[in-house]
Amino acid sequence: MNINDYMTPNEASFRWGISHEALKEKLKPSRNKEQIEDLKNKGLIKSFKKPDAVRNEWIISKEVMELWYGEEPIVDKIEE
Repeated sequence: MNINDYMTPNEASFRWGISHEALKEKLKPSRNKEQIEDLKNKGLIKSFKKPDAVRNEWIISKEVMELWYGEEPIVDKIEE
């Protein structure tokens, strides 16, 4: 396991060059319930929601992004 293989939706949408809104749609259990549950059970995505929160926070694996959007595009990455 490599820490760079897991990311927030913001990072994932940036790395794959897709809109954040498009990725949020993929993560909506109301639209993709069976697939979302399957990916959660496999440990490929995770969500967390505080009891008083409105929205879930997500962690997405590189494997899921490649499943949904293909191989990660090669771009000049910003070094941290």
